Amino acid sequence: MAAPRLALYTGAAVTVRMADEGARIALILLAFDRIGAGGPTGLLVACLMVPHVVAAPVVGAMTDRSRRPPVLIGVLALGFGAALAVTAGTLGRLPLAVPVLVLLAGGACGPALTGALSSQVARLTSAERLPRAFGVDGLTYNVAGIVGPALAGVVGGAVGPAAACLLMAGLAAAGGTLAATLPGRGAPVETLRGRGAPTATPPGRGAPTATVHGRGPRPGYGAGIRAIVADRTLLIVVVASTVGQLGPGAVPVVVAFAAEAAGDAAAAGLMLAAVAAGGLVGSLLWTARPAPAARAPSVLMVAMCGAGLPLLVGAFTTALPVLAGALVVSGLFSGPLIGALFTARSVLSPEGVRAQVFTIAAGLKVTAAATGTAVVGLLADWPLPVLFLLVGLNPVVTGAVGLLALRVSPRGP
Repeated sequence: MAAPRLALYTGAAVTVRMADEGARIALILLAFDRIGAGGPTGLLVACLMVPHVVAAPVVGAMTDRSRRPPVLIGVLALGFGAALAVTAGTLGRLPLAVPVLVLLAGGACGPALTGALSSQVARLTSAERLPRAFGVDGLTYNVAGIVGPALAGVVGGAVGPAAACLLMAGLAAAGGTLAATLPGRGAPVETLRGRGAPTATPPGRGAPTATVHGRGPRPGYGAGIRAIVADRTLLIVVVASTVGQLGPGAVPVVVAFAAEAAGDAAAAGLMLAAVAAGGLVGSLLWTARPAPAARAPSVLMVAMCGAGLPLLVGAFTTALPVLAGALVVSGLFSGPLIGALFTARSVLSPEGVRAQVFTIAAGLKVTAAATGTAVVGLLADWPLPVLFLLVGLNPVVTGAVGLLALRVSPRGP
C-alpha cells in the first residue's frame, strides 16, 4: 500500500473492528444492568454474531457488485453502529423483541467489518507488497481484539454499560466514515498468477464470471462459492482454515476450565490476553518479513501446525504459568497464519468475486469456531489434558493434511 492509503485503511479497519470486538462485552454488561444476570445475555450476543455468518455471502456479493465498494462497506458499518445505539436505548425499556430484531439487523452488517473490508486490500497495493499489506491487516485484528473489549469493559464499569454500547456505536460510525473514503474502483491490482503463484482457475475447469466493477456483467450471488470450488488450491485453503478453527475456537473455554480448576478464575482473562499479545508480535514479524505470495498456502498450513503444537502442552501439565507461556507461543504463529491466509485468498480469488470469497471464508471460520466452542462446552466433564489434546491436535492434523494436499499434483481435466 502507498503510505497514505495504508494509514487510511489501517485507521478504518482498527476502528470498526474495535467496535466489533468490544460490542460483545458491552452487550453483556448492558444485559446484566438492564435485565439481570439471569436474563438472555447470550441471546443478545448471538443475535449480533449469528447473522454475521448467514449474511456473509450476500454482503460479499453486494460488495463485488457495487460500483463503490468502500462506500457500501461504510454504510454497513454505520448500520452496525446504529444497531448498538438503538439497543442501548431500548433494552429493558421496550419488549425484548425490539432490541433482538435490531441486533439481528446489525449483525447482518457484520461481514462488512471483517471479510468485505479485508477484500479491499488488494485494490490498494501492488502484487509485490500484498503479503506485507495483509500483515498490516492482520495487525488491525490483533489490536482490535485487545483494545476493543478492554475499552468496553473500562467504560462500562466507569461510566455505564449504555455508554460502552454508545462508544462502540461511535467507533463503528467513525471507522465506517473513514472506510467510505478509500479508493473505490481503479484498475485491478496485478496478481501473481503466471509469476510463481498458484493459478486461480486450473486449466480445463470452468471459471466463474469475474469482472471488474463497471465492466461487463456483474458476478452472481453464487459466484464466490463457484470460485472456491473451481480452484483446487483455494478450496484446500478455505477447507483447511475452516476445519482447523474448530480447536482454536474452543481455546477460551478450555483456558477458562483450566483457570477455574486452578482456583484462579480471573487468570483466564490474562491467559487469553497472552494469546492476543503473541498474535500481535507474530503479525509484526510477518509484516516485517512476509513470505512470498506464491508460498502463502504452504505457510498457512505450517503456521496452523505451529499454532496447535504449543496447546499440546496442556495434555501434560495444567500449571497456569506454563500454559500461559504455551499460549504466547501459539499466538505467535497466528500472525503469519492470518497474513498467509489473507494473501492466499486474495491471490487465488478472481478479481470480480474477491469480496465474496473473503466473506464466505470468514463466515465459515466463525461457524467453525462457534461449533468448537459448543462441542468443548458439552465436554466440560472430560479431563483437562484430554480437552487440550483435542484443541491442539485439530490444527496440527488439519495443517499437516492440508500441506500434503497442496503437494499432491492435481488430476488433469
